[in-house]
Amino acid sequence: MSLPNQDLGTAGETYGHKFIWTAQHPDISELRKGLYTYDTLASEAIDRIDAISPPVPNNGQKCPMGQRDLYGLLLEHREKDETLNKLYHEITDIPDWVDWAQIERGQRVVKQYHGQAILGLLLNSLLGGMAAWRVVETLARTGGFGVNVTRRRLLETSQHFIECIESLDAVKPGGSGYVSSVRVRLLHATVRRRIIQLAKDKPGYYDIAKWGVPINDLHQIGTIDAYSTALVYLSLPRQGIVLSEQKIADYLALWRWIGHIMGTPVGWMETPERAKAMMETVMKSELDPSRNSQIIANNILTAQVNVPPLYASREYLAALAYRVNGDALAAALHIDRPSLYYRCLAGMQCLLLMSTSAIYGYLPETRQRRRDARFIAHGHEMVRSQRLGGIGHSSKFEFQYTPAIGKMTEMAAFGPSATLMVLMAVVLVSNLLYPWQEIAARRVGELVMPGEQVLQGLL
Repeated sequence: MSLPNQDLGTAGETYGHKFIWTAQHPDISELRKGLYTYDTLASEAIDRIDAISPPVPNNGQKCPMGQRDLYGLLLEHREKDETLNKLYHEITDIPDWVDWAQIERGQRVVKQYHGQAILGLLLNSLLGGMAAWRVVETLARTGGFGVNVTRRRLLETSQHFIECIESLDAVKPGGSGYVSSVRVRLLHATVRRRIIQLAKDKPGYYDIAKWGVPINDLHQIGTIDAYSTALVYLSLPRQGIVLSEQKIADYLALWRWIGHIMGTPVGWMETPERAKAMMETVMKSELDPSRNSQIIANNILTAQVNVPPLYASREYLAALAYRVNGDALAAALHIDRPSLYYRCLAGMQCLLLMSTSAIYGYLPETRQRRRDARFIAHGHEMVRSQRLGGIGHSSKFEFQYTPAIGKMTEMAAFGPSATLMVLMAVVLVSNLLYPWQEIAARRVGELVMPGEQVLQGLL
């Protein structure tokens, strides 16, 4: 891609998002150097773990990860190996900029706007993020976003997110969100090594010069950016939620810490202004949907059609995708254009969620805590409960989607699904993956039913 004009004060635009280039925006030519740098410490740690505890042979071949607990091996051998000890201290020594009170406030931002946040993360950060054409070249080679396994990948992503906002202890060293973040970091290093080796064995399998090192620094920045900055500056406003500067700073502080644990450069998250400028620069540099972008984006959408607990039609999900991504980006990803009927339903969805999140701020703290606990509990249940389409247990982010020669993600077939009743669509999608909470029961005098109960009643 050619370099855009970044003259200060000139207008920039990326798929409908307009901005002004400032001194805070990184130079794209410098930013793209991050395509060829990566988390070398984690890669070196994987090599050391292999030497200490070699992978178990699998069908005559060594799987680079096997079913080993890499995090457990890191802890077990950190005192005996210099590289592992260095990684251990990097993830446990708390930087001066970490403010635990602010991070906890950032977690509460999600809890207040959990419906809009889950919609934004699924349909903007994840599905819309597939427009980053270089990133999808790595994802396509894992096969992990074929439609038959996409739901599991989405559930694993949901688990990581829920663990990171569950409680303050969860993101402190040893907590569930902290441990999952380290596991994902080690998984990334393993996938990177595997693809680089395959590229050496078969020239043309993966073009490092064109696409960058797999899971490089720039794309790690883009991933953290999608979970943090894009949520507060793009997908939430498109759903009618404009956060205060304080709430934005608090939420970004949470993901700055998580990014640090995951080996991502995070200096750009020092202030909301710098973070927004980085988001816009990354979008301008990297968003250019390819055929693989369209395949994976559509597989993500197809994997959510008519499955518990939403039972939402593809048409309705497509309308929501257009809402949170904007028409230009959704169309570039070849998401089927929704009718006016479904666009209206998506608008009603936003109004419904805006009303519930507005009420949250007026609830007594005890009732807020109860609402939050139910949201977290149902998030975990969605991952673990096979009855709800879950994987039956919490993921340890093992190396299951192994890159291999000839292994690429393919487009899933999909057809029109049955139109849902307006009431079912509004209520179920408003619940997202989670049940409605008790909404000002004493003040309003009613208890909104959990989404699954509503579904059973309608059926």
